[in-house]
Amino acid sequence: MKTCKEAEIWYSLLSQCFKGLERRTLDDLRDIVNSPHFDPQRLLLAEVDGRPAGLIWIKGTFTEDRYELWDLAVLREFWGKGVEDALISKAVGLLSEKGAKLIRAHTFSIEYYVSAYKRHGFKPVRRILRIVWDIQGMKTEPPLEVGVQVRNVGPDDLDLLPNVFVESLRPYWDWWIEDYGGKERLKEVSRAWFNPSSDLIWLVAERKGKVVGLTGFHVKGREAYFFGVMVLPEHRLKGVGWTLMKSALNRLRQLGLERLIVYTMAYLDHLAPGALLYLKSGGKIEAEYIQLERKLSH
Repeated sequence: MKTCKEAEIWYSLLSQCFKGLERRTLDDLRDIVNSPHFDPQRLLLAEVDGRPAGLIWIKGTFTEDRYELWDLAVLREFWGKGVEDALISKAVGLLSEKGAKLIRAHTFSIEYYVSAYKRHGFKPVRRILRIVWDIQGMKTEPPLEVGVQVRNVGPDDLDLLPNVFVESLRPYWDWWIEDYGGKERLKEVSRAWFNPSSDLIWLVAERKGKVVGLTGFHVKGREAYFFGVMVLPEHRLKGVGWTLMKSALNRLRQLGLERLIVYTMAYLDHLAPGALLYLKSGGKIEAEYIQLERKLSH
């Protein structure tokens, strides 16, 4: 077992293990490795006879006692030889020494990897779906007439949006809010996310002069990464989410983009409201991940 800081090895293992399921490019992984926040001690590489056989990446959250395990990947020829168990054991041991209280594992919904985490005391808690839209292949549809106006975010919205953003995530994303240290911490952190940018677009929904929801996307080439549709709880089931969704798709079509991609939560046995909205609007599930958790006692 050794540490790794080479994006090429990381990318090669993910590509061989997951083929077209993995969307991150070599450039994406190079950006991570070259980031000042990247710690090569947290990218663990397993070798067999001097050859890379598998790896795992330890990610931190905004709270010091929570961590995530990503990218558990083992070449097929080494399945059943204990490589995945060695990687998980090493990662859990390191995090236990750091005083971690909660470890979350994030893996493709592939039985081999899910079972490996279960052997080490991790329990499945939710699914994450990657949903995509073929923008240019869709028809332009007017949003529903529900007394809601959708517009670009303006300077006067910046102080208001963190509260709308955080309150709209509840209760489905409470676990993610906790990763950021709670509601107030996330409001403080998210304030900078709404600043104007050439490749970042935010839209808000207003009803009777009050902002009741928002959506946004990050443009990368001919694709856009969707931040999802967020509506204040008291304004849900009134057509606000559908209006925001259609407005976002129409805007992307006008910009000439080809694909929209979102990562959204689902329960283990049924879909959450956000996923239902995205599928109803023409999105299709491209990949599924399982999130598992293990609590550590000290």
